[in-house]
Amino acid sequence: MTTSTTKKTDGLKALEVAIENIRAKIIEYEGEFKVIMAPKLVTAIDEADLARRLERAEAENAQVAGDDDEEDGADQEGMQFDPEKEFNHKGSAAGRTNEEDEEEDED
Repeated sequence: MTTSTTKKTDGLKALEVAIENIRAKIIEYEGEFKVIMAPKLVTAIDEADLARRLERAEAENAQVAGDDDEEDGADQEGMQFDPEKEFNHKGSAAGRTNEEDEEEDED
């Protein structure tokens, strides 16, 4: 939550009261509430630093080409993993005995 005011102590007090009201309501409904960072007074320098951090975080989280989360089987590239084929070696080369491999080499 943020607020802007010329009366800094009143603004800080308003945020603290609002947080306490929110906490009480959430706990009333058996929820959990945690304040990550308590309200504080910030300067113009703090504001500029926060803006830079937010812009950097937004740029890092921006979706780029290839970040598509859709799992469309037809469009999927790369290796496919099938645990049945991978771990069930019946009839596969990995499931053969050494004798079978030797017979195959003789042919």
